[in-house]
Amino acid sequence: MTTHPGQIDVWLDHLPADRRDEAVQLADQVRAAAPELDEAIKWNRLTFTAGGDWHHWVCAVAATKRAVSLSFHKGSLLDDPDGLLTGDGQYLRGVSHARAHAEPAAVAALVRQAVARQKDMLPG
Repeated sequence: MTTHPGQIDVWLDHLPADRRDEAVQLADQVRAAAPELDEAIKWNRLTFTAGGDWHHWVCAVAATKRAVSLSFHKGSLLDDPDGLLTGDGQYLRGVSHARAHAEPAAVAALVRQAVARQKDMLPG
């Protein structure tokens, strides 16, 4: 696993305190579900991938001044029985911090599924 703790700390330090706590909580949920993932700041997000494959990243913690969410690169391909994922792009789907915090088991299942489907593509 490759991590860049200094880079991650700098990213976190730029967030308002309440957003920082939420970002750390989401990152910890991802790490608990899939400790083998690599992590780095990519595209101004705390991004997670498997096998160093940043082209097919798995998920990312995105933070603004107003909200923190967990984005899944191939979210449209994931089975989401709890209805956590939102979005309507071809692939990208997200989960708000509030929903992720309230339903950690469902988020863990989504993370594990996203790892397994990392390189899947829509039929086309």
